[in-house]
Amino acid sequence: MDPQFLHGLEELLQKLAFADETSTIQTVTATLSQKFYTDAKCIPALLTVAKDNQQWQIRQLATVELRKRVPKFWEDIDDAAQQQMRDTILRAIVDEENSLARHGMARVISSIAKSDIPNQKWGDLIQFLYGCCQNANAAHREIGIYVLDSLFETIAEALTTHMQHLFELFAVLVNDPESLVVQVTTVEALGKLADFIDPTDRAAVTTFQGLVPSMVQVLQKCLACGDEDSASRCYEVFNGMLILETPLLHRHFGEMIEFSINVGSNVELDENLRIMALNFLVWTTTYKRGRLQKLKIVKPLIEKVMPITAQDDPDDDDEDSPSRVALRVLNVLSTSFPPQQVIPTVISHVLQYMQSADPGFRKGAMLSLAIVIEGSVDYIRPQVSDIVTLICAGLSDSDMLVRRASCMALGCIADELDEEVSEHHEKLMPLIFSMTSDSNTTIVKYATNALDCILESMGDAIQGYLPQLVERLFALLCWGPAEVKPIALSAIGSTAHSSGAAFEPYFAETISQIKQAMALTGDEDALALRGVATDTISTIAEAAGKDAFRPHLDDTMQLALQGMEIESATLRESAYCYFGVMSRVFNDEFAKYLSYIAPQILQTLRMDEESPFELDVGEDSEMVDDEDGMPFNINTAISDEKEVAADAVGQIFASTTTAFLPYVEEISKELLQLLDHYSDTARKAATVALFTFIRTFSKISSPQPWKAGAPLRVPIDDHTSAMIKLVLPAVLAMWEEEDDKMVVTQLCTELRLIMRDVGPAVTIDCKYTNQRSSLLAVAIVFHKPTLFSLRPATALQALFSTWRFQRGVTIDAYAQLMADCAPDPLIQHSRLCLFLHSAKTCTLDVHQVHPKESAHLQTRPAQLRQLRIPVLDGRVQIVDVTAARLRSRRHGTL
Repeated sequence: MDPQFLHGLEELLQKLAFADETSTIQTVTATLSQKFYTDAKCIPALLTVAKDNQQWQIRQLATVELRKRVPKFWEDIDDAAQQQMRDTILRAIVDEENSLARHGMARVISSIAKSDIPNQKWGDLIQFLYGCCQNANAAHREIGIYVLDSLFETIAEALTTHMQHLFELFAVLVNDPESLVVQVTTVEALGKLADFIDPTDRAAVTTFQGLVPSMVQVLQKCLACGDEDSASRCYEVFNGMLILETPLLHRHFGEMIEFSINVGSNVELDENLRIMALNFLVWTTTYKRGRLQKLKIVKPLIEKVMPITAQDDPDDDDEDSPSRVALRVLNVLSTSFPPQQVIPTVISHVLQYMQSADPGFRKGAMLSLAIVIEGSVDYIRPQVSDIVTLICAGLSDSDMLVRRASCMALGCIADELDEEVSEHHEKLMPLIFSMTSDSNTTIVKYATNALDCILESMGDAIQGYLPQLVERLFALLCWGPAEVKPIALSAIGSTAHSSGAAFEPYFAETISQIKQAMALTGDEDALALRGVATDTISTIAEAAGKDAFRPHLDDTMQLALQGMEIESATLRESAYCYFGVMSRVFNDEFAKYLSYIAPQILQTLRMDEESPFELDVGEDSEMVDDEDGMPFNINTAISDEKEVAADAVGQIFASTTTAFLPYVEEISKELLQLLDHYSDTARKAATVALFTFIRTFSKISSPQPWKAGAPLRVPIDDHTSAMIKLVLPAVLAMWEEEDDKMVVTQLCTELRLIMRDVGPAVTIDCKYTNQRSSLLAVAIVFHKPTLFSLRPATALQALFSTWRFQRGVTIDAYAQLMADCAPDPLIQHSRLCLFLHSAKTCTLDVHQVHPKESAHLQTRPAQLRQLRIPVLDGRVQIVDVTAARLRSRRHGTL
């Protein structure tokens, strides 16, 4: 080895290791890349530094650099030199005393093994590691298991061929009598091994399940000694195992839930440790809800979590705490389970807590109420009056935190049930008006937000509050805290929308204020206000009408376009919202702006972005739960902008029709690409836009009313047909792989609407029989003129697989296809709504428009093995072949 090369390399590594200036780091890094890392001689030199340097920081840095260079240069080294370096690094890692440097060497070994093992080299590596793991010296065991764990990142498939031997080794190491490091690293290695266990390999599953109690004991030790880092690593393993299809935790699931809730409830433990335990419950509820339901522990879980919500929260809204994560558990429970399993228990505790003398419990009551509304809207709807009474009590509370929590609860319920809540305006408005003048900025913020939610649906009732309302909101807009101004401006828009013509006296001043806000530049607060102003001005335009707003159209359009030139995703999103609404208000008049807007939309849809799933996230990169079909939903600023652009472009085409035709082809291609986007909301927006394109082409062609049945009795124009053939296969291919229930819900809704608007032409020329999850494949037999049937291999399998997303909307799409394709007048006007009320019962309703009849059949899914619905003499006959105990009704037999 060239001594001068080695000396120069070592000297630069020393400068880099201790550099504290960016310029130095950049200069040294550039020199290393250009003069030292250009050929294979850097490999032995870096290994020498990693082995012999006196300072551990430099040894550790050398291992980092060596690991990076191995993939590029290792194969360029002759076999003898390679073998010498293998022997050297194994000796060096045993001799290394610093843990960071030792870990760096382990990763170098892993990198070399990635190249060697597939080429049948370094055959004694695994034997060496087994020897280390069985050594009487704990330090050697730590080295052995750490290197094995690292190897799972590079040669996992080769390791898993020895799965039984690994199980035997790990069973000993996870119970190491001396070293917690060995135990924790073994837990991590087991987590990686879990990824490769086939669900059908019962022996491997059973063996792994037998190791779970020992893994939990390791976690308990970490918690007992306050080792936050090790506890976090253990919880990451368990969280990762939750998203696996293989039921590795099932046997001990109940005990793990109980253990985690006890840890989360223990106020004597460090808060970070409690947060980890509660987050495990969040993951469990999200990804193993079926298992929770079988164990019947939803109610006990709520009862244990609710008291945690009464504990103190940090001042920073972005900082986690046990109480906030406990609320997250409640939220996931409310959105994952039927409301009757969640809401009664929560409401019971809310009533109890509101009577407590401890304001913490009253605060927890209001926040719990706020957090569970999202998943229980229909269940809560009949109880709105009682809930509003509870919230009013909270709004009048003497404690500031309780009042703030009550504002949040009001905002949440008003956002979901705005019309029902607005009916109680006489109770609510005086309290909210008072709180918008509170000395606490946070209360003013949440009170204004709650006010905004209520105003949208107040209708004529708003007129009694209009003068006071406008005065207060303008005061907040002009002189309120920066974080309140955008909410106040949004509330002004809601006021205009709700009050309609009654808002005319305030129109001129409002437009003036909003134009000023649309021209703001500067810090984040100013740009946030500008974004809300851009969005709000379109609401004002829609409320005022195009004749009143026309004088302001050019000015506001110019301001919106100028905002898009600022480096702000928020402003671009707001501009797209503005474009969509304005096109709806002005229709053909908006066409003159398309040459400015369409290129912006294309630019957004074509923006490059790196999917979060493609990042180097190691063993945590598995993002889908195969048991429950619940993926991670990850959005970024770019994906959000694409979503809003897709939403806008559908509306713009629908409003401007033929003027938009020059841009349709290019934008359609980008929307089709968006169907495969990692963001669920982007996929949903693209789906809506593409169906809107079909509908708009049909509208442009001025079609005759469609007629049901096949072959097609009323032809459609070529452009509509081409768009259908472009969109439908792509959308249904997406559906085949779709895991997000809201995307499937929207897709089913769009299918129903497009079949209603365009008719059987949507399906009649397309081949969907390979789309197993498609309702169109299920119901393709509707093309037969006198008989359509549901058979287990097609209909029930596909319908049941789709119901797990959204039962009502899915079957509505099915019903519309039935109406399109069945020629009988009675069937044309049928609506079939099929809901699974539980795992044991399903209900089949046929609502007929003519004659006015309804039928109800209740039976178990297992009994629906074959259900045929023939059309006989203008009557509908439903025959359950397996359980034929059906009642007769007038005008038909059921």
